[in-house]
Amino acid sequence: MKFSIILNPAAGRGAAGRRRQALESLLRAAGLDYTLVTTHARGGATELTYQALQQGATCVVAVGGDGTINEVVNGLLGGRQQGLGAATLGIVPLGTGSDFAKVLPGAKVGDLASAVQGFVKGATRPVDLGVVRFKAGNQQSSRAFINGLGAGLDALVAVEVAKLRWLTGLPAYIAASLRALAIYRPATMRVAYAGHELHEPLLFATVGNGRYQGGGFQMTPTGKIDDGLLDLCAVKQLPLSQIVRYYPKLIVGSHIKLPVVTTAQIRKLTMSSTQPFPVATDGEVVATDATHVQVEVLAGAVELVGYTNYP
Repeated sequence: MKFSIILNPAAGRGAAGRRRQALESLLRAAGLDYTLVTTHARGGATELTYQALQQGATCVVAVGGDGTINEVVNGLLGGRQQGLGAATLGIVPLGTGSDFAKVLPGAKVGDLASAVQGFVKGATRPVDLGVVRFKAGNQQSSRAFINGLGAGLDALVAVEVAKLRWLTGLPAYIAASLRALAIYRPATMRVAYAGHELHEPLLFATVGNGRYQGGGFQMTPTGKIDDGLLDLCAVKQLPLSQIVRYYPKLIVGSHIKLPVVTTAQIRKLTMSSTQPFPVATDGEVVATDATHVQVEVLAGAVELVGYTNYP
C-alpha cells in the first residue's frame, strides 16, 4: 500500500505540527511506503489529495481534525469523479474536536501508535458519507461530509470556536456556544424528509453520520457511520433559561427525549428559509447565508483503513 500522509500543522491549535517528527518516526519504524506533505491554506488538503491520486497513492491519510478529514474526503470523492483514481482513507486524529474519531474503537486524539498500527494491518471497512447541496445568495455549491452537518446555531458555534485560540476540546465548544447564543436569532425553517415536514423557528437542525459534534456533544446518539442512513436532530426555539438547563443533556445524548426535539433517520432531506442561515460541515462553516439546503447519504462511499471494528 502506498500512503500519502497529508498533515495540517495548524490542527489542534498547532498540536499536529508539533507531532510531525514523532509520526514520521513511527511510519519509518513500521516500514510503510509513504510521502508526507503539509497543508498551508484552507482547502489545501483537497488539492493535495488530487495530487496524491495522480501520483498513484492507494491510501490518503488525513492528519488533523474533522476539517482536515473533510477536505481529504472531498478530494477522494472529487478525484474519483474526475477519473484521477481511487484510494482508501486513513486518519490520525489530532484536532480540536476530532468528533468523527470518537465513534472509532481504539481511536484516541494524539495516539499516533494506534493509528499507524492500523495502517500496518491494512484492514478496511466501508463508511457512509453525506453530501449537501446548498444555495447561498445566487450561488449553488455542494460538499461532502463524513461526520455531520449543522444549520443554525451549531453552525454559528463553529464560527465562534475558531476565535478561541486559548481553548481546545469540549471547553472551547461550550464557550463558543455561549457566545453564539448571545447573538443568534433563530430562523423559521422548513425541514422536509420522508413525507414529514417541520415549519417553525428552529434553534438548530443537525444531520449526523456519526454521533458526536461540537467537540463531544452527542447530537445524534443513534448515528452509525456504516448503516446507510443519516440522523436528524432538530431543536425548536427555546428561551435562554431552558437552553442552559437542557445543555448538559446534549453531552450524554438524552436531549432526544425532550418534546422540543425532533429526530429521524433519513436518506435525504431539504431545509429552506426566507431568512439566511449559517451551515457547517464537519465543524467548518461553508455558508453564512444559505436559504436552501439538500442533504442525502452516500452509502459506503469511502473505505476506511484502521479502526475497523466499530459498532
